[in-house]
Amino acid sequence: MPLRLCLVVYWLGLAAWFSGLVTAGIAASMVFGRLPGMSMQLQRFQPYPVDEHGTIAAGLVMADVFFAVDVVQFIAIPLVVIALLLQLTLFGLPARRPANVIRAACLLVAATLFTWYALLLSPSLNSELRLFWQAAEAADLDAAQRHREFFRAGHTIARHILEVNLLLVLVSLAASAIALGPAPGPRQRLDPPLPAANP
Repeated sequence: MPLRLCLVVYWLGLAAWFSGLVTAGIAASMVFGRLPGMSMQLQRFQPYPVDEHGTIAAGLVMADVFFAVDVVQFIAIPLVVIALLLQLTLFGLPARRPANVIRAACLLVAATLFTWYALLLSPSLNSELRLFWQAAEAADLDAAQRHREFFRAGHTIARHILEVNLLLVLVSLAASAIALGPAPGPRQRLDPPLPAANP
């Protein structure tokens, strides 16, 4: 029963982690693929060039989406890592089995990348984004451009981390299915055919 509960937590956490990454990618491609090309005017950013309002609107929407995805990962990642460690230590799953090595390596690298992003990169990204919005509202174009460039540089790194983590979690899903699947049974030995009886 404890092992079964550990596996349930592991699979739910892994599914939530993967779903969050996929959701972020799909939402970003749809929002930034449509809003910047739409003709709109945001009252809040009226002093800023109107042809940039679609891009600002996309950023406002995606800021909330990425925050929600980060919250999901903050919950899911510790559950997955703890459940994985319990499987390999307390419950004695073979740590040297190739599938276990692959999933453990992928998940630990992905968890490390997210931790670095969440603790170091994300706070500076959010700060630069808000400073850009403030400068855009105040029609301070030089400051807005400066903060926008800083944000874009960090956002490129964040996008690469998301893409790498999506691949790592996908590989770990496949490796987990192999590692936690039913063990293959022994091959049945076929008896040699009996010689034909003489008439």
